[in-house]
Amino acid sequence: MPTLLSAQWMTGLLAGGLALPGAWLFFPAAATQVRRLPRAPFLGIALSTLCWIWVGLGLWFHPVDLLAFLTPGRLLCLTTLCAILSPLLLQNLLCARAIGGLLMLWPMPIILAVRDQVTLWRLVPVTLGYASLTFGMFVVFYPWLLRVVCDWIAEHPRLRQSFAGLLLGAAALTLITLCTLGKVVGQ
Repeated sequence: MPTLLSAQWMTGLLAGGLALPGAWLFFPAAATQVRRLPRAPFLGIALSTLCWIWVGLGLWFHPVDLLAFLTPGRLLCLTTLCAILSPLLLQNLLCARAIGGLLMLWPMPIILAVRDQVTLWRLVPVTLGYASLTFGMFVVFYPWLLRVVCDWIAEHPRLRQSFAGLLLGAAALTLITLCTLGKVVGQ
C-alpha cells in the first residue's frame, strides 16, 4: 500500500507534469508540436516502455491473485516481451496509447495513499485522478480521440491558451494539495 510520502512525491510530480505542458502551450510554436504528439514514434516507444515497466513493478510489489502464476521470472519476461511487442504491433498512434496508459496508471498510488486523510484537499488529487483515469481509458481504447483533441487545440489559439490556463490552474491546486497532505486542517 502506498505511503503518504510516496503520495506527496507523486503529487509533486503531478504538479510539475501539469505545469510544464501548461506553460509550454502558451507559446505559438507549441501548436505544431501538439499536432505531432499522438504519432511521435520515439516518444511513443519511450512512454509505452515506461507504462510496461510501471505495470510490471506494480505486479511485482502488489501481486494480484488472478495472476499468481506469474513468478518473478515470468513477470520479468512478460513485461519485457510486452515492452518489445507494443511498438511493433501498435505503431499507429502508439504515443497516444502510451499517454492514455500513463493517464490510467498515475492516479492509483495517490488515491490509495490520500483516502484516509482528514483534509478536504485530498479531494483535489482524487478528482484529478479519476478524471485522468476516465480520459486515459478513452484514449487507450480510442487513440484517435487524442489526435482529434490535439488537432483541435493546435488549430484554435484561444482554446490552446485556455487549455494551458486550465493545466496551470490544476497544477496550482495540486501544489496547494501537496502542502496540506498529511496535516490535520482545523485543529
